[in-house]
Amino acid sequence: MRMKRLVIAATAAVALLGGLLAAAPAAPAQAVGTTYYVDAAAGADTNSGTSESAPWKTLGKVNTLTPGPGTRILLKAGSTFTNQYLDLTGSGTASDPIVIGRYGTGAKPKIDFGNTAVGGEGFGVRVTNGSHWTISDLEITSGQHATSMRRNGILILGAGAGGGAFTGIRILNNDIHDVFGRDRRTGGINLHARQASATDPESTWDDVLIQGNTVDNVADTGIQTMTDAFLAGSSWTHMHDAFTNVVIRRNTVTRIHRDGILVRAGVGPLVEYNVTDRIGKYTDANTAVVTYLPAVSVVAAQWAYYTSGAVFQYNEASRTKRIDGDGQPWDFDVEVTDSVYQYNYSHDNEGGTLLMMDDTANNVFRYNISQNDLDRSGAAFSIPFGGGALAVYNNTFYRSAGQTGLLTTSNSAGVVTYTNNVFHNAASGAYAIGGGAVYSNNTFYGTNSSAAPHTGKLTSDPLLEAPGGATSIADAAAAYALGAGSPSRDSGTALGASGAAVASSSNGGVDFAGRLLYQGSGADRGAVEAAGAGAGAGAASVLASETFEAGGFGGWAAVSGSWTVGGAPGALRQSSLSGEAIASAGSASWTDYSVSARLAVATPDGNAGVLMRYADASNFLMLRLNLDTSALELYKRVAGTLTLVASQPVTVAPGQLVSLRADVRGSTVDGWVDGVRLISWTNPVTQLMAGKVGVRSAASAAVVDEVIVRG
Repeated sequence: MRMKRLVIAATAAVALLGGLLAAAPAAPAQAVGTTYYVDAAAGADTNSGTSESAPWKTLGKVNTLTPGPGTRILLKAGSTFTNQYLDLTGSGTASDPIVIGRYGTGAKPKIDFGNTAVGGEGFGVRVTNGSHWTISDLEITSGQHATSMRRNGILILGAGAGGGAFTGIRILNNDIHDVFGRDRRTGGINLHARQASATDPESTWDDVLIQGNTVDNVADTGIQTMTDAFLAGSSWTHMHDAFTNVVIRRNTVTRIHRDGILVRAGVGPLVEYNVTDRIGKYTDANTAVVTYLPAVSVVAAQWAYYTSGAVFQYNEASRTKRIDGDGQPWDFDVEVTDSVYQYNYSHDNEGGTLLMMDDTANNVFRYNISQNDLDRSGAAFSIPFGGGALAVYNNTFYRSAGQTGLLTTSNSAGVVTYTNNVFHNAASGAYAIGGGAVYSNNTFYGTNSSAAPHTGKLTSDPLLEAPGGATSIADAAAAYALGAGSPSRDSGTALGASGAAVASSSNGGVDFAGRLLYQGSGADRGAVEAAGAGAGAGAASVLASETFEAGGFGGWAAVSGSWTVGGAPGALRQSSLSGEAIASAGSASWTDYSVSARLAVATPDGNAGVLMRYADASNFLMLRLNLDTSALELYKRVAGTLTLVASQPVTVAPGQLVSLRADVRGSTVDGWVDGVRLISWTNPVTQLMAGKVGVRSAASAAVVDEVIVRG
């Protein structure tokens, strides 16, 4: 994505952006801790608005409020608010956020903001200079209009003298469609640090969750973070860290004018379980009416820019268009470092599979599957500028659609290592030689398999189960599993071993489908690890998965403590501040598996973690976060005696959701935090070899979400 620092004169930028800020209205009424109801059909703005029986009628009435901690603004299900919008300020707290949502049953309330504008910009919901907001369960649209302006479905804005450090934004389960704006700072969901004058304080965000939304038929971008620190002449400094602890999860983004999901200026963003399709000049906008769609020459589906520590995983991307260049699903763009794409599935993207731009470093592309991504940007991998180190290992690539470009490429500015990959080439195209490309233990099967000779290379059929047969990420592992007798089984290089090319904490620990690494007598090639020497084909099973979005326990049972399910987003929550609290799920017969969860310890100096091989409250393994000791701790409890067996320092703030994962296989336990393995311990005694999963806290409140067990 050839997007450099925007070349806009500082004075012109200030003038333009300043015009987009509305004049300050009269001070609205305070609305702390009150629930307001709005019914477009049966309401009246002369009502109190504080009960379902006396709702307000218009969003304009809501805009007279300044919400505070605990304020809830609920729109009646089935209502349509035509030529209206929500434009709000104020902040909640972590325990009492401001909520915009719905009440009643039926269709999501619809905000059709049409051709309305505030200060020259249109939006369905705008929150300016606020923390701790939850916006959920809305339909937002505007339609096609001749007026050229910025438009966003949901705009979270930091701007003017009230800009600053914001936190606690939740955007959940909204449907946004048919919104068309004139430039990059427009689209479906947009978090924007806007600089309207040279003296404006710089805005940043921490703790952002964008989950479960659909974004369809919008211009410019589907979901994005943006800071005006990129404007030429800006004195702002947060070009690499304006957005921290951002999670973008389970969204569906389709028919987009430019990019699908784009994280700029991020530290450690997690982008997972999203689907993007038809990215790049795919809207149905009537250009005779919507004459102002911004010029687009390059796009990508899901990518980062000026970002470190990004994790993109379990995503699917298809039909990304190559316009004048690019057109890939995945992109390590300019100044992206220490980031990873893993466990993703891509198909039918015009520009290839992966783009890597200049000034990148220490990035990893592993355990992904590419099915018939095209090569219209010249190769499956496009590295047009000077990038840093890139490790490409244990991926599976299948092509049969007449591709002729290179399958691999590199650039002399940085070394790209290709290890343990499977290339099934039923079309054409060769492999790069020299120029920084280093190979070991890959399988090149099909056309031009003799190219790029290297240590451990195989050219024999990998016996993929159904190459070309995947229909989605859900069945991709089964299609690309190595069949029984495959020479690509057990013949790869074990990455993560002492002295190997990949650091010991960096092979991810599991394959595309969640099977623990490694099985059998050695490492397999490709994205799907087989179940051991001589075993049949297939992928690891998802033994259990629970998001708690349905409002129930979903197979979980409280053993002790005070557990509830709820909140936004839905989660398993423990509130007792005394004694031990345990909840469990699964089968007592489970043996080797991986359990992952998003977990937060809500009590300062508290603790909480996941349980493995749980037999009862007196016998289990536990991987927990302990805020009192600032450590990740591994315990075993046998016959009621709790013993600390391993510990590593880790710093986590109270209430901060982190990704916690424990892998148990035989007598060995590995513990991971945010994708980094911190603990590996082997029990010298044969005990605790089977059992359920669980969660536990001791005299601590905790939140648990997104629990997945694979085995």
